[in-house]
Amino acid sequence: MSESHLMGFLFLFLSILPTESTIGILNSINDLKKIPFGQSVPKHSLVLLHFFANTIEFDNNGLIELTFEPSNGDYGTHHYGNYEGVLDPLPPGQQYYTLGNINPMININGISLPSYVTGQRNHLLGQNLNRARIIFSLSDQDTIDQVFITQHYQAYQGQGTVYDPVHTYRITINLLRELRVFSLDQNQQSELSEIGTNFGSGIDYDKLLSIRNKFGQLACVGLLLFIVINERNTPCRPNRARESRRPPKHLSQAGGTSDPPPRIAEE
Repeated sequence: MSESHLMGFLFLFLSILPTESTIGILNSINDLKKIPFGQSVPKHSLVLLHFFANTIEFDNNGLIELTFEPSNGDYGTHHYGNYEGVLDPLPPGQQYYTLGNINPMININGISLPSYVTGQRNHLLGQNLNRARIIFSLSDQDTIDQVFITQHYQAYQGQGTVYDPVHTYRITINLLRELRVFSLDQNQQSELSEIGTNFGSGIDYDKLLSIRNKFGQLACVGLLLFIVINERNTPCRPNRARESRRPPKHLSQAGGTSDPPPRIAEE
């Protein structure tokens, strides 16, 4: 193989590797509406993200503070090696961790996830397949630098336990702050109505009453699910920091797109 051919092969290989720069960035509740929760992305991802946003804290400088101990396996947390290269390599002194395994034997010595996250409240999640995960990077100062939602492939896809890069998204601090508005303390109907209005929801009194009756003390989570899933905008791909590949020529000429149709998952 000539040197020019070898360099061309290496360039092609590197161009198709998933990196942070090609991962979708979710910056707001409106961006969450573009994700097919309940279809190719389990509802559990949204519920887990709500839990995480309302568990972490922010310091005076806006940094995300750790409120649990990953080394104890709190909330099903363990080190994530990123061996499949879903995310960018981290600088020295930082590590990735993954959170959200609902198997009760995983965090036997740590703090357990609440029941609404583990799927004991089936009206929240439906059939839960334990696929949703959160990945975060932790610095040596015990502050969280980056947050992602991701998921395992479905069993029938034959990919083992690796994460699906197509359904891995970077979560910004702004979105985490918006999710904290849906606090478990906010369950009065007047409070829920104000939250819905602030996020552009067209929810009416009767629907709010139905959510409160169905979800009880978790009415704020029910409202979030309603806004994101029931009132989602026309689905489209989130903004990308950089698109790694152009559409195939035959599709470009036909006015089509290279994106595959969403994969529908059983829930």
